[in-house]
Amino acid sequence: MWIPFSTPSPRRLRPNRPVAVVVVVSALLAATTTQAQQVVFDPRNHLENALQAARQLESLANEAKSLAASPYSHLAGNSQALQDMAELARTARGLATSVDGLERQFADLYPDDLSGTDALRLVEQSRDRSANARRTAEDLARTAAHLERMGQGRGRRLSGALEASQSASGQTAAVQSSNQMLAVLAEDLAALRIVMLAQARLLSEGAARDAAERAAGVEARCRIWSRPVRVPNPPAFDPLSNARN
Repeated sequence: MWIPFSTPSPRRLRPNRPVAVVVVVSALLAATTTQAQQVVFDPRNHLENALQAARQLESLANEAKSLAASPYSHLAGNSQALQDMAELARTARGLATSVDGLERQFADLYPDDLSGTDALRLVEQSRDRSANARRTAEDLARTAAHLERMGQGRGRRLSGALEASQSASGQTAAVQSSNQMLAVLAEDLAALRIVMLAQARLLSEGAARDAAERAAGVEARCRIWSRPVRVPNPPAFDPLSNARN
């Protein structure tokens, strides 16, 4: 019996070389990746990173300390004191503090022209000027007394601001304490301004009153001397007849 025999072709007996190359390359890459994933501990680098983190924390702590606000504040007392001073200036008596009020007072109590004013009105004006001068002087004394009372509170606020400035632990607290001391000084300047205004009003009233009194006196004398001369009537009896007796 004849059995057919076939010789394999050289093409079929050739090994699959591309497949083997791919397997070898994959194995090498896997080994390289496994080696790259290994963690290497560097003590020196770790210590430097820890020191840098500590320095950053210290810097943040110092910054927070410098931004800390001052524990002392007298803003409420300062605002109330300034409001009281403003109210004290608004309630001034005597000579007016506004331009319109001054114009009305000077036209009524210190007029320039007295030619058309009767004698009774001159007396009334003089009496009103005296009363206005008293109110103006009283207002100055009252203002000084109130400001002296307020000055006691300013002393306490200034002491508190100085103590806060000395114990300030940061730049922000020191700046705030300095601003609070400046606020107390601003109160002193406001009080000085109010006293100076009251004194100026008193001096102005005194000068205007003196000028008005002199003008009223001149007007009164002019009216007396300008009266027509009246010759008295002769007596009804002869005064010489009994002169020898």
